[in-house]
Amino acid sequence: MQRPVLWAVLLVVLAGCGSYPVPVDALAGAQASTRAAQEVGASTNPRASLHLKLAQEQFDEAKRLIADGDNQKAEGLLQRANADAELALALAKEATMQAKAKQVLEELQAAKKGSR
Repeated sequence: MQRPVLWAVLLVVLAGCGSYPVPVDALAGAQASTRAAQEVGASTNPRASLHLKLAQEQFDEAKRLIADGDNQKAEGLLQRANADAELALALAKEATMQAKAKQVLEELQAAKKGSR
């Protein structure tokens, strides 16, 4: 009598292991981060564009994995895509801020020379 119960429990456990959910949140997060990086001009900055390209490639591969039913691997890839997209965004913002800071510094130096 214990053997059929054991088999039933084993079948239920194994059936539950095969169904990893589609990583909808990770998919949306990676897509949003990639879009944000594109909007701030990451593709025009050499360092940022590298990470943006990696994020896009990882996102595309993750979508393929989801279509193939490998949701767990896709989720990991989407997390990497999100990280690369966020890095691209940060690098693009940094370049913009450095350019603005340089411009302000030059304006201050010109104003200093003009007041002498």
